[in-house]
Amino acid sequence: MSSKIKICSEFWPNGQVKSFGLIKEGEWHGVVQGFWANGQPDFQQSFSDGITNGPYQFFFPNGQVEETGVFIEGENYGVTESFGIDGHLRQRFIHKSQAIHGLWPIQHENATLIDRGSRFEMVYELDPNVQASEIWN
Repeated sequence: MSSKIKICSEFWPNGQVKSFGLIKEGEWHGVVQGFWANGQPDFQQSFSDGITNGPYQFFFPNGQVEETGVFIEGENYGVTESFGIDGHLRQRFIHKSQAIHGLWPIQHENATLIDRGSRFEMVYELDPNVQASEIWN
């Protein structure tokens, strides 16, 4: 039995492409790209049978990268970085693997390290609303 693969596109009311990618058996499959109404990229994400799987990028409406990372079978994997609208690095998330135990060598690079349980966050501009008790759980 052959699977049906279709190209799918959405458009903004102004005629600009909103998103496009492949649909396989009713699910996103492969690289899907999205765009803001102004034509700038919004996201680029990889899917496998409807589940995020592979590298991704999200963008601000001005085209500047907002976040970049990797999903493996719908779960964040490895390093995720988020940026300010001016392009400066705001946070670096290091997602913990259940299989890895012990200490991780992490260079702080003038960041505040926060242990969130399933990931470490390296925050480059610490939000004043973050409580000191949240730094290390």
